[in-house]
Amino acid sequence: MAMRRRWLLLTTLLLPCVGACADTSTAAPETTTVAATGPSVAVGVADFKFSSPDVQVPVGGSVVWSNNDTQPHTATSAGVFDAGAIEPGSSATVAFPTAGTFTYICSFHPFMTGTVTVG
Repeated sequence: MAMRRRWLLLTTLLLPCVGACADTSTAAPETTTVAATGPSVAVGVADFKFSSPDVQVPVGGSVVWSNNDTQPHTATSAGVFDAGAIEPGSSATVAFPTAGTFTYICSFHPFMTGTVTVG
């Protein structure tokens, strides 16, 4: 019986703490939720490299990454955008509503890098 009381006390105290620490945000980064209002720039992915790793787009433009490789890849800029896993034969588009220079990597293969300059 004492063990049961300890268990109840433990769950009563810890579960609210765990819930308070959990990330409950469901909002996607702004760059993935804003529709592109300008032209798109294409970047191919093949042989474990970005075909045009450094691209320029106007504010409101977008970049389309097309995976022509045999492995999944990502285009990820920490805290700015994440195109998610781009499976072979698929593509992902990210719109850029604000000016700036954003470096990105493939999360699966961090030696694959690039830069998107917006403005």
